[in-house]
Amino acid sequence: MSSYVSLGKYSTFSVNRLFLPVFLSGFLTFLILSYLLHSFLDRTFGLSLKINVSLADKLDELNMKKIVIAVDGFSSCGKSTMAKDLAREIGYIYIDSGAMYRAVTLYGIENGIFDGDVIDVEKLRNEIKNIHISFRLNPETGRPDTYLNGMNVENKIRTMEVSSKVSPISALNFVREAMVAQQQAMGKEKGIVMDGRDIGTTVFPNAELKIFVTATPEIRAQRRYEELKAKGQEASFDEILENVKQRDYIDQNRDVSPLRKAKDALLLDNTNLTIEQQKEWLFENFNKVGK
Repeated sequence: MSSYVSLGKYSTFSVNRLFLPVFLSGFLTFLILSYLLHSFLDRTFGLSLKINVSLADKLDELNMKKIVIAVDGFSSCGKSTMAKDLAREIGYIYIDSGAMYRAVTLYGIENGIFDGDVIDVEKLRNEIKNIHISFRLNPETGRPDTYLNGMNVENKIRTMEVSSKVSPISALNFVREAMVAQQQAMGKEKGIVMDGRDIGTTVFPNAELKIFVTATPEIRAQRRYEELKAKGQEASFDEILENVKQRDYIDQNRDVSPLRKAKDALLLDNTNLTIEQQKEWLFENFNKVGK
């Protein structure tokens, strides 16, 4: 039975005469290109194109080396948001060291370690071993939430009550030692972005990329004010500004791991930068170091 393909009412072409030669020519070209690609990959990468070996695996081996990115800076200058976004974009793990000190502070508030603004240091010292902090990815936000002894405390640790008490807690030597030990354990495999006050100077002094972030106190207070209002929390700009200045002083003048820019850290003043400008700056510097 003869097979034909109609090309309108004026002409027909035999499949055997037209399609078969074109098919054979294309198939032969495919075989030649496949052989050349196989030879190239085998010589260049030592790959054999077997079913169980994918090109993606080799590309992953050749990808940018994993590094530790340390982001330090003043309170409320956008370190956490910046670090979270960067980690998500490059496929790294994000660790919020500031959230860890906030979680310890919340533990103190909820367990009678504070009497007003006075800390029962000995009680906290005895209980620090019982404070376990972890991070779990929130599928709704795409960002990690902070857990204190198995309980999600992400919202609780962001209140003004915690903000007003966290600096004295973080200044305690035994608290910092406990948190630094946990942070260093988290970063052993590299491929992390961690932000805080002493990441590049104390926690990871050999981090491949160190960034120190700053902005004016007024700009930082305004950002914090807007963040709290967006969450439906009561907020006073003047109170927040005073808190920002107090935390700056305490962070820079504490005896243990004071806030300071590491000598090899890159300075990022984001007072007048848009989020997009900041992202561009970050990726430019990450690409320089990560290759």
